[in-house]
Amino acid sequence: MTRPPFIFVANSLWLDLVNTEPVQAGARVDLLGGPADLVRWLRDAGVMPVEAARLAAVRWDGSAEGRALFREAVALRAALRAGAERLAAGKPVGEETVAALNRVLASRPSYSRLVRAGKGYASRLVPVSKSARHLLVPLAESAAWLLEHGDTSLVRRCEGALCVLFFYDTTRNKSRRWCSMEECGGRAKAVAYYRRSRAEGASPG
Repeated sequence: MTRPPFIFVANSLWLDLVNTEPVQAGARVDLLGGPADLVRWLRDAGVMPVEAARLAAVRWDGSAEGRALFREAVALRAALRAGAERLAAGKPVGEETVAALNRVLASRPSYSRLVRAGKGYASRLVPVSKSARHLLVPLAESAAWLLEHGDTSLVRRCEGALCVLFFYDTTRNKSRRWCSMEECGGRAKAVAYYRRSRAEGASPG
C-alpha cells in the first residue's frame, strides 16, 4: 500500500515531526505506521542520507530494537506536540517536554560531519554508537536549539479550522497564519471570497 506523503511546512525539524499527525479528510491520521516509516521520514527530512536510511531499514525493521526506537519516537513526538501546543498558546514549553528532550540528548555520543549540500555545505550527525536511539538525537537537538536560541513566540498553529499543523514563523513581518497557502490559506481565501460575494449580492441595488 502506498503511504501518504509527509508534510514539511514547519521550518523546524521537530515541528515537522509533530506534523506527522495531520488531519486529512476530516480525521486525524498518523503518517508513521512503524519503524520503516520513521526511517523514511528521517530520510525525507534530510536527517539521514539515502544509503544510511536503506541500511537502517534493513537493520531495524522487524527487530525488537526497531520497535523500541519507534515507541520512543512516538513518545517524543507526543511530548513535542504538548510543548508546541503550549508555546503556540503563549505558555512556557513545560518541564515534561524538556525532560523528554534531555532523555534523548543523553543518548549520544555522536559527532558532526561537514557534507556537501547543493552548492554549499551542511552538518550531518554521525553516530559513534550503533544504537538505534541515536536516530532521534537530531530531533531533540532541533527543539533544544529553538528553545535556547530561537523566538518561542513564533511557534504557531495553523489558523485553519480543522488543521492541527504547527510552524515556526520565519517570514519577514512575522505574520504567517497558515500551514501553507496551497492548503488552508487557499481555502480561507475561497471562503472569504464566497462570503463577500454573497454579501454584495444581498445588498440593495
